Amino acid sequence: IAPGVEMPLINLGGVHSHPSNYSAWLQLGGRGLDTAMMYGDDVQVQVGDAVAASGLPREELFLTSKVPCCPAESFTSWCVWYDKEYKDLDAYTRSEIDARLLGVGRVDLLLLHWPCATMEETVATYRSLERFALDGKASAIGISNFNASAIDALFAAGLTVPPAVNQVGFSIGGHSESRLGRDLDTLRKCREKGIAFSAYSPLGGLSGVDVLHHPRVLKVAAAHNRSAAQVALRWVTQQGVVAVSASSNPAHLASDLGSFSFNLTGAEMK
Repeated sequence: IAPGVEMPLINLGGVHSHPSNYSAWLQLGGRGLDTAMMYGDDVQVQVGDAVAASGLPREELFLTSKVPCCPAESFTSWCVWYDKEYKDLDAYTRSEIDARLLGVGRVDLLLLHWPCATMEETVATYRSLERFALDGKASAIGISNFNASAIDALFAAGLTVPPAVNQVGFSIGGHSESRLGRDLDTLRKCREKGIAFSAYSPLGGLSGVDVLHHPRVLKVAAAHNRSAAQVALRWVTQQGVVAVSASSNPAHLASDLGSFSFNLTGAEMK
């Protein structure tokens, strides 16, 4: 995703209301963990504790986190909480707090969670992430929930450290909403700019899409003798898109990691 920086194709996320079993993920062979300051201090500490307890060399793990910035409309309760706790702190300071909560001196990937209320604020916040990376505190930086036009506007400002990743809600059942970059135009824009495309909610949960009961997904799953979740994940990763899934069930985690054991046909990928 950046010079000398490799990211797993599948990562485990989780939020305050639905934390994942991070320790089981690492025990089963998963190596990518995804979190965010807005998911809550408790989630950050859980992720950090799982990393510390795993006994795995730090260089074997890939840790993604996100720094808050809220759009003009507070469309999520996370923004309400953030406004109370962290609004007066600059993004660099928030990034330092985040790393301390995770118990690491460096995060592998730090994302700007959303575009801010204005592009001017968005660029200023991204500049803080650039400085964080140049100071060696993040191996790579990126963006989240940016659509094609927001990406163009960000690049137009002139960047010192370009975004390595854009993480958006994206799944086999939901890839046509442009507002938060959940569409194929944004995927094409990322490829044009050399930005790795990452899909949170590849099973549709946070995006409000019922992927697991989608007739097409169920038909393909039956044809390959795989679960609907495995088909949905493979549809994402077979395109070279990074998946960020979530679960507290070890059996589901093992199934997610097993989604690379088969390939979909060209017709099934359409």
